[in-house]
Amino acid sequence: MTRGRRVHGTAWLMVLLTAVAGWVDAVAYVRDGEVFVANQTGNAVFLAVQIAERAAPGVSHIRVTVGDDAFGPLASLIGFCLGVAASVLPLRRARRRGDTTPPWHLLAIEALMLAAVVLLAGTPREIRLALAAAAMGLQSVYAAGVAMRGVTTTTLTGTLVALISTLADDPGRRARQAMLLLSGVWIAYTVGAWGGAAAGLTWSIGTAHGLAALAAGAAAFAVWREAAAKT
Repeated sequence: MTRGRRVHGTAWLMVLLTAVAGWVDAVAYVRDGEVFVANQTGNAVFLAVQIAERAAPGVSHIRVTVGDDAFGPLASLIGFCLGVAASVLPLRRARRRGDTTPPWHLLAIEALMLAAVVLLAGTPREIRLALAAAAMGLQSVYAAGVAMRGVTTTTLTGTLVALISTLADDPGRRARQAMLLLSGVWIAYTVGAWGGAAAGLTWSIGTAHGLAALAAGAAAFAVWREAAAKT
């Protein structure tokens, strides 16, 4: 496989993973009390607002509510951190083998975690949120290992910064290719979120997460097949 085809394939993989993040974020938001599982910045804001509602003088007159309680956002934050921590062992093994690319096992574990949400759809929402967030933590580590500028797959702020700065800095061919990728990432998250919201409002939680697990599993298989072709 040539380097150009490999880069092209990796770019499409990042777009797919970003769509998965948008999907599960929207499902969690519409079905589990306005909580994110990929975008942890939003959960930090939700927690801060809830603390302010309970502690700030006079806030009861404003009544700005972002959810029923703090347990959902907190479970998501903890799950995300555990997912990142769980990636340490596969990454360490890959480095010992001299492999500089993130291992496909990360995406396989992500798919299994999303599949676990399907099996545990009837459990308290905190369990589902923690599992889905852990899957997104693993995905974030994988994307960081790929190291495409502005593409984290789970947040869009860095993508927006990279897109606008690239547009302003360099109008050349390489910049246009980068802008095409970054625009695709943005659109993928948005379309994924739209699909996830529609699925979350009409389908069961298990079905919605099952589709996300299949997409993550397909991504893991694609990375595994590419790695196997090199050996």
